[in-house]
Amino acid sequence: MSAVLEGPHYQRMQHLSGLPPIGLWWPMLEPVLRQEILDDPHARLRIVVVRRIFELCDLDPIRPPRAGVHLTENEQAYIAGWSHSIGRGH
Repeated sequence: MSAVLEGPHYQRMQHLSGLPPIGLWWPMLEPVLRQEILDDPHARLRIVVVRRIFELCDLDPIRPPRAGVHLTENEQAYIAGWSHSIGRGH
């Protein structure tokens, strides 16, 4: 496993959203799944999306909490910055 995923930053991210750091998986996420998140970044992520995120990071999937997995404000800001940088304007 990568040292990046084992560091304190990863542990903080795990505590907040349950997901690996967004900078690791967002660039690799398939366009159709990325678009689903872009359409409503505040929505609960479907389990298939969460599983794919963990697959992309070579991690065992988590058991999602009952409330589901939602992006944190920082993760939403990352996506907004990414969208702005490529001219998507979401």
